[in-house]
Amino acid sequence: MGAYRDSPAGSCSLCGRSLPSADRGVGRFKVSARGPTTTASPLGRLRPFAAALIAHSPRRLAWVIAIQVAVALTQGIGLLLLVPLLEAAGVSKASSAGGLVELARNSLGALGVPLTLGALLVTYVVVVALTAVLTAYQSVRLVRYRLEFVDGQRRRLYRSIARAEWRHVLGLRQSDLLTALTVDVNWVGQGTLAALSLGVAAVVMAVQLAVALRISPAVTGLAALTGGVLATLVWPLVGRSRRLGRELVVHNRRVLASVAGFLDGLKLAKAHGLESGHLNSFDSAIAGARRSQIDFAKASATATAVQLALTAVVLAVLVDVAVDHLHLALSELLVLAFIFTRLVPQITSAQSQIQTLAQALPAFDELRGVIADCGEAAEVGERRLALSASPRQPLVLEDRLSFKAVSFSYLRPDGRAVEVLHEVSFDLPARSTTALVGPSGAGKTSLADLAVGLLSPTSGNVLVDGLALSGDAVASWRDAIAMVPQEAFLFHESIRTNLLWARPEASEVNIWQALATAAAEQFVRGLPEGVDTVVGDRGARLSGGERQRIALARALLRQPALLVLDEATNSLDAGNETLILDALVQLHGQVTMLVIAHQPSTIRHADQVITVDHGRIVATRRRELEHS
Repeated sequence: MGAYRDSPAGSCSLCGRSLPSADRGVGRFKVSARGPTTTASPLGRLRPFAAALIAHSPRRLAWVIAIQVAVALTQGIGLLLLVPLLEAAGVSKASSAGGLVELARNSLGALGVPLTLGALLVTYVVVVALTAVLTAYQSVRLVRYRLEFVDGQRRRLYRSIARAEWRHVLGLRQSDLLTALTVDVNWVGQGTLAALSLGVAAVVMAVQLAVALRISPAVTGLAALTGGVLATLVWPLVGRSRRLGRELVVHNRRVLASVAGFLDGLKLAKAHGLESGHLNSFDSAIAGARRSQIDFAKASATATAVQLALTAVVLAVLVDVAVDHLHLALSELLVLAFIFTRLVPQITSAQSQIQTLAQALPAFDELRGVIADCGEAAEVGERRLALSASPRQPLVLEDRLSFKAVSFSYLRPDGRAVEVLHEVSFDLPARSTTALVGPSGAGKTSLADLAVGLLSPTSGNVLVDGLALSGDAVASWRDAIAMVPQEAFLFHESIRTNLLWARPEASEVNIWQALATAAAEQFVRGLPEGVDTVVGDRGARLSGGERQRIALARALLRQPALLVLDEATNSLDAGNETLILDALVQLHGQVTMLVIAHQPSTIRHADQVITVDHGRIVATRRRELEHS
């Protein structure tokens, strides 16, 4: 890119991409310092997650909760029916304390159902069938809500990145953003499932405890007390899960950083025989992630084992108390045992879900951090566009694009300001061709990025027909420009799809006109599938010259007011360079062009040539009047 891009410490010597290191990871985004790295309690960390989950769609969540309550109630009714059903079967007489037989008699009598074994069996089957139907419906609603919530978070993240200032995006590692969009979002999905499952379990357990309380308040109270003690004993493992979740966020980010550096530098690494360095980096990254996952599995398994063992002891004590001291009837004892037997796996599952949620919260914090960080860096025009329902209109360049005493600086990671451009002033007359020349790092690409509104001046102004390029004007101006970089990027799609990406409403005639102007029509017609030929990943199935001509055609399809070519012919052979230069000659006088170039052949037909060095204009040569 331009001179304002610094190569961060820890970058790959082959490709310039950042490689994982011990001091990189969580904390890359500003909000992360108060996210995954804080020492807040799990409950405190849960609040923003719960708030986001509720705010996503309160009405739908309320319906999901209502269905959960309905499922729990039908399950409770089924449990209540067991005592009178067992009595009707002759197991034993219920004690007077529970009153369940009387409750069943009154309830069924109100429905006109006699209190017989056959009637109770039919009623029980109907209740279980209804429970099954509601449970199936509930499962679908839970999955839908979880997916919609996670997709909503993913969309927010995607939009915040897309709308952030280019200068801000340049300061982020691409692998970090990919981690947030993929791995962190996946963990948020698991945490969402755990949270919703906990809600279901809480309602079901509450109803089952209410039934148990109806049978024997003493036994149920003792069970609740011992359950609270058990929860206290295993709670420290939840904190451990949260810490492991933070570690996993770091390790996942390092894995993706390692993969990105490996793939980007693979050709050079193989050519230099340096594959082992990448392999070692990748092995180290996945080993760290594996350790965190295994440690979490150990913590979860330990919690489950401790809970199961202690629950068995508690259950044995409860049965002894119920039989020897409270003298419960056999039918009531059987139902209590059935309830507590069902509660044990539910409590164990809830414990596991709590640990999963604790492990997922750091990923949510990191996701929230990226969204907030990029949101704070959103361009003014994008912020207003997000709030406006009216479409923006592209600017039209009628007179000139002007730089008026433009300076541009950036901050290094150590906080030191580095000046890239110093009080640069020049004009690009409409429908003229201006060439920027100068040594590498002189500030040429920075000037081009300022011209299209990707960067904002530190001081001075960039003007489009006298209108300052700031605020809402930036987004409208970008709709009127097109860029062709040195390395043409093409999607792994057909040529048609790559072209329509720049202008979706373009007609077939527009497509072929752009290809013809870019000197690409002949070779495209000669392809087996013509314009519908798939170009491969990054256009790998085409030659460098063919890729560049497709990129030029894509830019021309936009019918731009300003066409920027950033060293677009530097890596081409003489034949392909000639084809593209001939195409530019045809455009001369029709489109305003800004060309960054080193080779004399590229600037031969320019109306003015501006030489830049050390961020200043040191010479200007025009066709009509040459001076320096």
